[in-house]
Amino acid sequence: MNVLVVAPHPDDDAIGCGGTICLHAERGDRVTVVFLTSGELGLKHLPREEARRIREQEAERAGEVLRVSSISFLRYPDWYLNTCVDAAAFTLGPILSREAPELLYLPHEHETHPDHRASLSIVRAALAVAKGERPTLLTYEVWTPLPDYYHVENVTLVMRTKLAAIRCHASQTVQLPYSRAVVGLNLYRGATAGACTYAEIFQTASVQ
Repeated sequence: MNVLVVAPHPDDDAIGCGGTICLHAERGDRVTVVFLTSGELGLKHLPREEARRIREQEAERAGEVLRVSSISFLRYPDWYLNTCVDAAAFTLGPILSREAPELLYLPHEHETHPDHRASLSIVRAALAVAKGERPTLLTYEVWTPLPDYYHVENVTLVMRTKLAAIRCHASQTVQLPYSRAVVGLNLYRGATAGACTYAEIFQTASVQ
């Protein structure tokens, strides 16, 4: 199976569906991750190109931990994705056509971060012009918990790997040790939704 993960910034993929990415890789699925921005505002004290370089290197290291097959950086402006939906969709479209994913993961549309919210519009616009079958869209939670869910993934056996991937984003975790929040949320999802120790949950989204 071909799987594509859309992440607005480096680390969103590991936070929201890092365990699920691990499980896909273990099943032999091809997992491609596309970063819409390089998260340069996460290092505001550095020149933009230097911040991009650091965050992209961290994302590549995390991808190796998660056993991602391919990574793309579209480098649209951090925090301003809603101003370049058409341009980002134009760039994403050929990747969708090439990878032909059956499953596509992206942040849910009610996330508080504007780039997270813009991701669904970008994906929908890209799918409108991409060739091939339409994938199933599953949305994940990063900073804003989902109010309900369609699918639960038991990530207990790969939680250690997920946390190792998150730690690869050292420039961010040194500022905010959010791995604690990830553990707490995945514990909560495991207890209330997955009947397991750690779980990630997903909601479906329409392609239009």
